[in-house]
Amino acid sequence: MGKKEQVKKRKKKILKWKYLLLFFFLLIVAGVYVILTQFHIEKVTIDGNTRYTDKEIRTMLERNAYFDNSLIICLMNRIRPIKGVPFIDKIDVTYISAKEIGVDVYEMAVAGCVEDMGRYIYFDKDGYILESSEERFTDVPCVEGLTFNKFVLHEKLPVKDKKKFEQILQVTQLIRENGLNIDRIRFSIADELILYKDDIIIQLGKNENLEDKMMNLPGILEEAKGMKGTLHMEEFTQGSKTVTFIPKKEKKVNKKQMKAEEDG
Repeated sequence: MGKKEQVKKRKKKILKWKYLLLFFFLLIVAGVYVILTQFHIEKVTIDGNTRYTDKEIRTMLERNAYFDNSLIICLMNRIRPIKGVPFIDKIDVTYISAKEIGVDVYEMAVAGCVEDMGRYIYFDKDGYILESSEERFTDVPCVEGLTFNKFVLHEKLPVKDKKKFEQILQVTQLIRENGLNIDRIRFSIADELILYKDDIIIQLGKNENLEDKMMNLPGILEEAKGMKGTLHMEEFTQGSKTVTFIPKKEKKVNKKQMKAEEDG
């Protein structure tokens, strides 16, 4: 074989590789074009979110994937799941179609909170601190009267009176189990549990028959809806079901005094 023929053959081989590379390059470009243009999200179904709006959840997903693209968002969610978002345990994304995805948000189960220097310290059912926030969630009971030292996120709230804290954790668990929305929880001077719901004070008494009391409380509160006063459940048992409601006495306003204040 002559030298010219070898050069010619080599050139053909190089040209062949060039065409092959060009083909793969065009194939990649076409693939990228299809992915970017045909997988634009038009519908997102989001479930499980109560702390964040649908718009906020969608923004988190788009920032994680850098694109508003169903395929890329699903892929990035598997490779690099969203982490470090307050009150969210994890976010799962399901590919439904080229223009639709489904999102399941798994939020941390918040049992209660305590206020500390203008911030709310949220803890779970075992007393471990989930987050510290300036925002007060209305569906989480705020515990009053607990004393503690410095706290560390994701560690147990260092409450000095551990027995009281264990009772609080028990109550918050029963609140969740029975679908109650309690505003505040505290202990009386006599170490009796007191709950607050709207304009009703609920006196639970000592830590006795607590499960029975909490199980029956939703129905009792429904009957007392719109009322103001104190609900005494100290003597309540599954057998006796003793409940006393004492309405709040409205303060009488002296009309003459009221008129004088208005004139003044």
